[in-house]
Amino acid sequence: MANRFNYKDILNDIARREGAARAISDEESAQLKQCLYQMAVDIDKRCRKNEIKLFLVGGSLLGAARYQGFIPWDDDIDLGLTRSDYEKLKRVFDRDFSDVYELRCPNCPYPNGNRFMQIYKKGTVLKVVGEENPFQPQSVSIDVFPYDYVPERAIHRTFKGICANLTMFIASCVMDEAYMDEAYRAFLKKSKDGKLFLIARAITGKLFSFRRPEKWFGTVDKMIRYKRTRLITSATGRMHYFGEIYQTSVFFPLTELKFENHRFYAPGKWQTYLEGNYGPDYMTPPKAGRRESHFITEISL
Repeated sequence: MANRFNYKDILNDIARREGAARAISDEESAQLKQCLYQMAVDIDKRCRKNEIKLFLVGGSLLGAARYQGFIPWDDDIDLGLTRSDYEKLKRVFDRDFSDVYELRCPNCPYPNGNRFMQIYKKGTVLKVVGEENPFQPQSVSIDVFPYDYVPERAIHRTFKGICANLTMFIASCVMDEAYMDEAYRAFLKKSKDGKLFLIARAITGKLFSFRRPEKWFGTVDKMIRYKRTRLITSATGRMHYFGEIYQTSVFFPLTELKFENHRFYAPGKWQTYLEGNYGPDYMTPPKAGRRESHFITEISL
């Protein structure tokens, strides 16, 4: 059953039932993984030349630990950067990356319809259910999340996290109100959860649409920054501000892990990170029904 408040889960659930999009085939998935892997290796090498340390996070780190590569049913790559390296990558991107890639990121010359950085490969096409907006090239991309320090005092941490999560919600609602495709509005109305989703987000989107969505995402990006402390989080990750708060020592100094045939940077205590994100049995694959799938309308690599 779809998660009532997760846009992608709702869309995928309807897509599966209605046949409006299709699950990516095994052959396409293999080709997409190869494309993503080549992108990640190339981007990592370019980052290292600029003394930028890109590290594995999320499902990509789990894949490296469990399979020394991709999770078999996964077809994306998640990477992280410290805030200082994140800002540096934005500064050097045009010079050292733009021959092959396009950048979308809050608070940069190429604004994003999302709350974190995405790097797209030119000359590819990937259209995924629910990911159409005028800011995003519909091509193969890698997500790059900023890792920001967190206030150590609980009251300050709670206030900052609530404000950040609320602003992220507002930004995404304004984006939906401004740019959600009408066909997908009709699509979402085919389920009860989809209707509730639309109503809740439409009210918020209309209320806060006095600012453009990219401005709201820029506010999120500024709001989550903080001075150096002993705590760190991926505030714009899928678990939002509070879901990935760790001791800074869990990440740094970084180590390296093998992913396919390349060694990427990874959190120094990656076992602690994976246990926190996926539970103590993170090395055990989930049952088939709990595995995520992606629904597409077009792919060309």
